[in-house]
Amino acid sequence: MAYYKDLREFLAALEEIGKLRRITREIDKDTELHPVVRWQFRGLEESQRFGFLFEKVKGIHGERYQGSVASAVVAPCLEAYALALQCEPTRQAIIERWSRAYRNPIPTRRVSTGPVKEEIHKGDTLLAHGGLHEFPIPMTTNGWESLPRLTAVCWMSRDPDTGSVNVGTYNGVLLGPLESSARVSPRADLRVHWQKYKARGLPLPVAAVIGAVPVVVATSITEMPYGVSELEVAGGLAGEPLEVVRCETMDIEVPASAEIVIEGEIPTDYLIPDPPSGEHTGYTFIDRMVFGFHVRCITHRKNPIWHDLVDQFPPSESSVMGNLTREALMSSFLRSSCGIPQVKDVAFHHCGGSRRLAVIRLQDIGTTRTSPRTVWHALHSALAVSSEWPKIIIAVDSDIDPWDLESVFWAISFRYQPHRDTQIIQGRGATADQSGGPRTISLEEQEYPSSRTGLSGNSSILIDATRKWPYTPTSLPTKAYMDRGREIWEEIGLPALKPMEPWYGVSWGEWPEKYQRHAEMADRGEFDKIAEEILREKKKI
Repeated sequence: MAYYKDLREFLAALEEIGKLRRITREIDKDTELHPVVRWQFRGLEESQRFGFLFEKVKGIHGERYQGSVASAVVAPCLEAYALALQCEPTRQAIIERWSRAYRNPIPTRRVSTGPVKEEIHKGDTLLAHGGLHEFPIPMTTNGWESLPRLTAVCWMSRDPDTGSVNVGTYNGVLLGPLESSARVSPRADLRVHWQKYKARGLPLPVAAVIGAVPVVVATSITEMPYGVSELEVAGGLAGEPLEVVRCETMDIEVPASAEIVIEGEIPTDYLIPDPPSGEHTGYTFIDRMVFGFHVRCITHRKNPIWHDLVDQFPPSESSVMGNLTREALMSSFLRSSCGIPQVKDVAFHHCGGSRRLAVIRLQDIGTTRTSPRTVWHALHSALAVSSEWPKIIIAVDSDIDPWDLESVFWAISFRYQPHRDTQIIQGRGATADQSGGPRTISLEEQEYPSSRTGLSGNSSILIDATRKWPYTPTSLPTKAYMDRGREIWEEIGLPALKPMEPWYGVSWGEWPEKYQRHAEMADRGEFDKIAEEILREKKKI
């Protein structure tokens, strides 16, 4: 099956499986849109969530817009995200699709033009439709934020030395018809490009892409090694080359079927204040300095769809996508790059903003028990993916469900000793984590406070919550009994089950032959014989 030719074809597929709601009543983008979308992340289970297409949008001053707003459409839930990748709606299928893309990236195919060139505004016509004010850019964290925010933007920039093009998602605010901001992570490739242009005394050329096909959005939010082409990995996800077209004012090729491309430059001689910003940590950031962005050209489709990504408080669309992409990245890294086949699964969690909390599930190979040094190899290697995350890494056995924190904390409660099974690694960064220390206000560091880096600031904790020696059996009926119980459950029409691991009892090595024999006698109903044996062993005191 060919991949979606554009965002619109994906939205049609999303609607076909019942995961897109078209909102035809008029919605105010500045006061109503995000509160409506937010409710599904605060009031519905993930499996019930869906994407929104707001077809009639107005502004707080009565503005009317030709286009629409697609909000939370790529990853409101796992099923939607799997559809975006065109794979089965399971975590394992998503991880395999990502692993394939990393192994087999597909170069882009350049075309002479594309739908994103249906309208071109530059030079004397740049402000013909109001510049950035042409688009229904929504407010996000209403009541705390002060300006409409650009969220699902794929910012594209080029390394002046190597020519490699990076794609990254960073948010910014609308500052005028030809002005916005771009808040770029200190680890981002775009920041390296900015530093190189700054050394040359030149502004950084950048193309801001809105409404590309979902695989571009998925790779744009994923932290990849410097120099790796996100567009080629996106081609690997799609299973075919992505068509790209050259920008009007710079030598950068952008997705030809995107809804909107905003061409411009980021000055390298100054920074600008960032208004309050709701973040993936669940808190609002204040008093930071960010990049400015000057618009030089706008190209877009007729009646363009403005793509809006829901981030801020977890769970969110961003944390759904972040969990799944980081699970794929970490699993592939630990198994392939680090050579640890005992890694069965990696789980990230919404409560950690899809970054800070990771659980590694380890499996025995054959009959060989996973050794403690392999457990610690996996825990330490997980820190190499990023200098900032994970903050908490927990290793568990194969019978623990790494996505179920009740299961994980059962392992921590009874397979872990803090003094023996904990390591704390200092010198880590965490620019978005307020627990690292109070903000500093120095001009150079106020966006990324120095008090939150280095030995005195941030750290990561590694926890080995695996069994270290033989344990007695899990105190649940064995699998055969639980299978029969489930048959009866379904036969009498009780509510659908969602099994929690572990859901049946297993022996973990410490199980004397006498007790096994008694259990087998109990299977046959020989209760009197068992009682006789026990009574023969009574002891006087």
